[in-house]
Amino acid sequence: MSLPGSVLVAATLIATSLLPSSLLAQGGRTGRRVSEPSHQTLVAQLRDPKQDGEVRMRSLSMLAYLGRPLKLKDVSSVHHLARGIFLADYARCLGLCGAEALPELKKLRVKRDVDAAAEVMYARVRLETDGVALALTTLRNRNAKDLLRVAALRALADSGSPFAVVEALRRLEMETGALLFECLAILRRKPNDDQIPYLIDLMTTSKGRPANEAVAMLQHITGYRIANDPRTWKYFYLKHKADGTPFRREADGTSEESSLSYMGVPIFSDRIAFVLDSSSSMNERMGDTSGDTRSIRAVNELLHLLPRLPEEAHLNVLFFDGDVSAFAEELIPLDPEVQAAISTFCKANGPQGGTNIYAGLDSAFSQEGIEEIVLLTDGSPSVGELIEPIDILARVARYNRWRGVRVSAVSLRAPANAQAFLNRLARENLGVCKVLR
Repeated sequence: MSLPGSVLVAATLIATSLLPSSLLAQGGRTGRRVSEPSHQTLVAQLRDPKQDGEVRMRSLSMLAYLGRPLKLKDVSSVHHLARGIFLADYARCLGLCGAEALPELKKLRVKRDVDAAAEVMYARVRLETDGVALALTTLRNRNAKDLLRVAALRALADSGSPFAVVEALRRLEMETGALLFECLAILRRKPNDDQIPYLIDLMTTSKGRPANEAVAMLQHITGYRIANDPRTWKYFYLKHKADGTPFRREADGTSEESSLSYMGVPIFSDRIAFVLDSSSSMNERMGDTSGDTRSIRAVNELLHLLPRLPEEAHLNVLFFDGDVSAFAEELIPLDPEVQAAISTFCKANGPQGGTNIYAGLDSAFSQEGIEEIVLLTDGSPSVGELIEPIDILARVARYNRWRGVRVSAVSLRAPANAQAFLNRLARENLGVCKVLR
């Protein structure tokens, strides 16, 4: 499936396909940052046996998320508490302790926890003397779990191994899902002309998000504004090669806007969940001449988008207030009947209650096969399991560390502190944040 011809052509869209450090929020910066606990405080809480176990595990999770060097004696002080969802955090923190933690890493029982196993793989590749061999063996083992192979490839790249790019290029046409997204992420670190034929071939063999990311990378490398059309890309590539000229085109100052977007957020994937705020504040007016409430604007924009999504798209719509209300239990194929049902579902929604952003994101990530999430909210988290923005960021980072789900956000007249959170959420998860005032 190829998306409409004009998709992925705007300069802002190209920027979103680059390194996370270059994923800038659209619509301006807030000038605020998400509040973080100090590293010193977290370590003190972690190693204090008088602290409640829940406090120590929160500190462990936050230290794993922040990713700064740690001491083995501090991390190992909570080995008896690191169970369930915290095992992956513990494994990551051990990796942050350096080579002295290798014996502890190897003793961890992680066979039933793929996230923890991926953390162990990543640490071993980076810390062991024969880590490159371990990574290559894992990558070439088709029976190994995908997230282990993702971790092995990323560890090669983060270690500066030349094998990372070689393996990423050779796997573009043979991998799918998270591992394919990781291959593209490795190449985005340093886009260059050598990647051009591989990216064109990927457009031919893949559909949806992989093909669209290939387009964005090609546009960035060459300056051409060709859309998702592999034949045209190949024609110009071969023409430049025959002429002996660089595959380059000077920017002329013009660019098409993406025709496939939600509230200004470009859509890459055909496996997507829309997570929409349905708290009571969404009843407020937009402040323009339309007279729309925030909820009406969000719903109308979505219903306008649905007929333009690819025929083979699978999606879900989730509203969150104090709880979550989902259109379906899983991503479902989009057809005219489903479009009509989604329209009825959205129009029947009545904003009320608080803002449980974490529950909305958690439900979206649980959708099998999810590749992209678009979150829309007009406020800060106020109810639910996690309320502090930094805690939500850490939990999302833990889940998404090896999966590569693209998370974008729409800040719909949200206050500055909420904008700061949404900007960071998008920036850390391959997406963009659109600020609407």
